[in-house]
Amino acid sequence: PSLGRLAAAMASIAVAFVGLMMIVAAIGRNEQATGAAGWGVMMPLTMIGGAMIPLFIMPAWLVRLSALSPVKWAILALEGATWRQFGWSEMLQPIGILLAVGLVAFGVGIKAFRTT
Repeated sequence: PSLGRLAAAMASIAVAFVGLMMIVAAIGRNEQATGAAGWGVMMPLTMIGGAMIPLFIMPAWLVRLSALSPVKWAILALEGATWRQFGWSEMLQPIGILLAVGLVAFGVGIKAFRTT
């Protein structure tokens, strides 16, 4: 395993999920609502992203849908950095998607905080 690729994967995963949680935090009116919204967002993302049900078991249409979940890209980034032996060129896609999700979601979350 490459420590550099693993660090990059972990950092991009952190960016993605901090961004998503910024949106959730902006939506919630109180702690209970925010906590429930966090579960409501993360549960479907983990289910279709391959964290609860491995992608190879899913039907083809659900595997295609899983590309919308940042959880899929987080798993792929971690696997690529550890046991799949991805090179940097192969790591660019999952890391890039995670960073894009995180930055866009963070921006949306900031805007939502300002409007509330």
